[in-house]
Amino acid sequence: MTNRYQPIDYTLQNYLEQACDAHYDVLLELTDDSTVEGQCINTEIHPDRSQWLVCKTQYQYTKIRLDFIAKIKSLTPGSSFSEVTPSSPQAIFKG
Repeated sequence: MTNRYQPIDYTLQNYLEQACDAHYDVLLELTDDSTVEGQCINTEIHPDRSQWLVCKTQYQYTKIRLDFIAKIKSLTPGSSFSEVTPSSPQAIFKG
């Protein structure tokens, strides 16, 4: 992973904001092949202009830099999307 923040696609940002507004439970697959499971709480911008997702995990609040997210899977029943991949930010919708 690079240390320099790479801005994410605007469409992906919209899905993340929707997930935070509705407090979706998600499974995040990160670019280093690790995963984070938690509830989307908020996004924030740091002084270096990097954007971060705040998730409430089982034991703590965790911040994930948005450009380190490889895939977002919604675990919330009835959510408006099931999966979003940043490289192709078009969502897979539940049908």
